[in-house]
Amino acid sequence: MSSKTMQYDEATMNNQESENREMGAATFNGAPGEGVGQIRNILLGDIISVWEEKITQMERGVQELINHTEAKLIELEERFNALDHELKEELETNLLEVEQENDDLRSMVQTLKDQFEMQMQSLESGKLDKNSIADVFIQWGQKMQQLNQG
Repeated sequence: MSSKTMQYDEATMNNQESENREMGAATFNGAPGEGVGQIRNILLGDIISVWEEKITQMERGVQELINHTEAKLIELEERFNALDHELKEELETNLLEVEQENDDLRSMVQTLKDQFEMQMQSLESGKLDKNSIADVFIQWGQKMQQLNQG
């Protein structure tokens, strides 16, 4: 074999190796960095899909919990507002009742005070003064002396 033939054979082999490498890279989408990703997918593809599914289910579960919690919070807020409104109405009613009872008591106290003052005036106008009583006793005493002497 001549040296030219050897060089030709060597160049052909180098070209074939280069083509094989390019074809191998082309098998993994043709981009040099994607080959590793495809190998990873081949080796771990099932595990990754299972975990991705689990993560998706967990995300759905978390979202359902968030939705449920928000609904409960809205329900509690509505219930709180209803109870607050009911309590305010009850307090207003009780306050009005207490005010009415206070007015009734004031009226009763005033009536009793007026009656007491009228009775006091009546007693004062009907009472005898000390001098009048003394005169009555003196007159009785004189009459009793006259009866004892006579």
